[in-house]
Amino acid sequence: MSHASIMFQFPNDSAARLAFDTLLDLGYDPELHDAGRLHIHVIEEDITSALEVCQSHGGELLEQAPAEEAALTSASYSLDCVPIPAHLVNEDWTEEGVGEGLVSSREVNPDPGDYNTFEAR
Repeated sequence: MSHASIMFQFPNDSAARLAFDTLLDLGYDPELHDAGRLHIHVIEEDITSALEVCQSHGGELLEQAPAEEAALTSASYSLDCVPIPAHLVNEDWTEEGVGEGLVSSREVNPDPGDYNTFEAR
């Protein structure tokens, strides 16, 4: 199976070390290099998390080894297997009014309308 190898350049060695420790805690297999560089082989991990961790520590993407795009996307986002937590699926569970067009009194609006964003680099 193909995988991606990505390398980041950090402003200093301490920032690279912080990113290394965070990625190691998250289950990645990072490798530290001299001059504030770090590289990761992304195999069945979420590449988005790795990019966010490195960016949050001041890292910039240097290079990416070639990988088959479809295999990388599938491995990173598990498109072939969508996990559904068991507590969300219960075939025997019925609620009053379900299927009768009635609105539940427990209706939830998860969107408070407040969008705090950060500037992406």
